[in-house]
Amino acid sequence: MDVLKHFRTIEEVTKTLSGEHRLLSEMFEKRKLMKFPQALALDFVGGNEARLRKLVDYGVLVATDNSLEIESDYLNFFEEILNVNEQISVLSVQECIDTLKENIGYFLQETNVNRKARYQDRVRLLLKKTGFRTLKNVVDLKRNMDNTYKQEPNYIIKKKKLQNLDEKSHSIREMIRECEKLMDNEQAFFLMANDPHMAQTCSDVRHDFVEAYHALMEIDRQIITYINQIDQQNQLFKKIRKLKYLQDQLLIKTDTNIIQVLEERNPLWMESRQYNKVRLSLEMLRENDQIVQVLRRIAQRNGIQKTARAEAEPLTDEDLQDHVGQLEQIDPTEVWNAFAASSYNLFEFILRYNYNSKRNIEDHAALFCQLVTLHPDECRFTKEYSTYKNIEYPIIYAK
Repeated sequence: MDVLKHFRTIEEVTKTLSGEHRLLSEMFEKRKLMKFPQALALDFVGGNEARLRKLVDYGVLVATDNSLEIESDYLNFFEEILNVNEQISVLSVQECIDTLKENIGYFLQETNVNRKARYQDRVRLLLKKTGFRTLKNVVDLKRNMDNTYKQEPNYIIKKKKLQNLDEKSHSIREMIRECEKLMDNEQAFFLMANDPHMAQTCSDVRHDFVEAYHALMEIDRQIITYINQIDQQNQLFKKIRKLKYLQDQLLIKTDTNIIQVLEERNPLWMESRQYNKVRLSLEMLRENDQIVQVLRRIAQRNGIQKTARAEAEPLTDEDLQDHVGQLEQIDPTEVWNAFAASSYNLFEFILRYNYNSKRNIEDHAALFCQLVTLHPDECRFTKEYSTYKNIEYPIIYAK
């Protein structure tokens, strides 16, 4: 078996890809339309077969018969960078979590200070990568969901793709829970690390997870809506096809009540068309001079003159001083961890919890709903209800 040549430096890689950017761009744009013929590829490299052979020998292109394809690693890299990939890589997040566990174990067992520091840096970078990959998977999932519903012509395949995307949504949610559990359980590592950068990274990752959780909830709701719409459209299509068959057999009047239904309806297709005002964005008005010129000509034609505006008063010294405002915020993760270690039900615990600021009953109710939404699988729901200040709430305990 022939061994592929490989690039030895980053400069060699970038120089090769830059030199053949016309061919690679053309092949990437037509990656779904056809296999690229070698004769056509020669035109993009000036008829130089040596340049084309180098791309094949170094594994950038794959030759099959008389056609060429971009090798899968480079194709995935281009799709990932250009944000046009259709695959949601849940396994990449799982690999990050597994590698996190390994490096945390190495850190706890290592005795050399320098090597411990390297393992600590790896953990911090892997945490960042996990949060970034999770958010990117959510963005890819949302884009693929919309593209599937709008572009896929086959109803059966469209519904199946949406169901698969729904399963991947649940898989991403499981990965988030697993990583959060890892950060909660590995307290020994974070205490020994004692690094402000590590603490900031953990805070950023938890924020990314909360943002991903909210986006996944909206994606789940949208997928259910899309699937219901597909079922409704499919039923409508079957009815239309049945009516078409009856019309062709000249049985539509005798076997249906279509005449009665049409007589009872009063469609508005003869009404005059309704025009809505189009409001241009401020960014478009600032950046596009042609639109401003068109608006000025329209204003002159309609006799609209620019109204004069009085000049604003100058700013005082007090206006120029710095004004610092303090935002009162509750960490839901901290509240949940304290609740999980208690024996109270959730609403009673929220009322008893020691907050740093004064909170009213509306704030308590909002925090109650937020915690149930973020930790649905960790709640033990009972069939009992209680009332506090005219607010009825379910009795919920931690599992």
